[in-house]
Amino acid sequence: MQRHMLRILQIGIVLGVLAPLWLYPEMSRANPERLFFVSTGHHLSDDFLGYWRASNGPQTLGAPISEPFADGDLTVQYFVLGRLERHPEYGNAIVRGLLGREYSRALARRFPAATSRADQADTRFFAATKHTLAPPFREFWEGNGGVEVFGFPISEPLWEYVGAELIQVQYFERTRLEYRAMNRPAVTMSGLGRDVARLRGINTAPVSPDGAIRVGDDGVTLIEPTPTPAPAPTSRPAATPRPTSKPVAPATSSSGKSIIVDISDQWLYAYAGQTLVYDAPVSTGRDGFNTPIGNFAVYAKLRSQTMEGTLGGEYYRVPDVPHVMYIVGGVAIHGTYWHNRFGTGVRMSHGCINVGLTQAAWLYNWAPMGTPVTVRW
Repeated sequence: MQRHMLRILQIGIVLGVLAPLWLYPEMSRANPERLFFVSTGHHLSDDFLGYWRASNGPQTLGAPISEPFADGDLTVQYFVLGRLERHPEYGNAIVRGLLGREYSRALARRFPAATSRADQADTRFFAATKHTLAPPFREFWEGNGGVEVFGFPISEPLWEYVGAELIQVQYFERTRLEYRAMNRPAVTMSGLGRDVARLRGINTAPVSPDGAIRVGDDGVTLIEPTPTPAPAPTSRPAATPRPTSKPVAPATSSSGKSIIVDISDQWLYAYAGQTLVYDAPVSTGRDGFNTPIGNFAVYAKLRSQTMEGTLGGEYYRVPDVPHVMYIVGGVAIHGTYWHNRFGTGVRMSHGCINVGLTQAAWLYNWAPMGTPVTVRW
């Protein structure tokens, strides 16, 4: 009997040692840790945490910017650089969302196929998407996860504004890569997780740590708890939250009035002297038609105008645009009746500053010719 019990004990020890190896594909599903990322105010745990750790999460996903939530049949979680999805039809496998495709479609981007359709010395051709991959993006793609992390290329390299900076980029199914020759590393991933979350109106407001382990963006560095101030009250609906910080009023004209358009917040602020008297959500120029940054002034006002022309090869004609105030070239603050995506992070215009009809009328009647307008990030 003693020998039999000893044999059972030995088998148990062996199984205890080997089980993690046999069950490696399932390990992340039983991960007991729950991390709280202080920089973004969100948790990461269970199978999403296991995948994040196993696939170089700090560099290829970044910190979580939402909690997991149901999106149709999927459970998803957004990160600064991407999105993770749990697919029940594939045995609850975790995969990355196709954010490169979603983002480019949301901005109506269309990419012509590659002219060359054959592999060359330093260039790979992908028949699935009819696009190529070459330096400087190829080395980064191959060295950081390939198809699983980035997907196939869906564009050729092109020049595009990212914020106020004109840089070379390339779109992939799951992300966009950016190239800055003077930086180290020269190639980085775009924050498409953050951008798509804004486009879709995903709730990214910080949540309570709830006793989870507080960590830095690497998921390892422990951070001591600090008192968290109560959030400022807001009277805005959740879909278009009013920014909690307001910019400092710029220099004013003889009227004492000035306007700031903050592209990061997608919000406009109107000042009388140093006093904020009005603010409103906006939608500025989409990528490729970015609203110019700088200090301008209202130089022309029209109560109504049919806007028509061609920009970037795209023809447009919009009749009876109300309460138009031009600030530089063909860029104007004006009323917008063809969408209501103001303040959501969606940049929809060809460079103008779109505001709601009521807000445009107020601004038009309030701001005289020569009113300074600062457009900033």
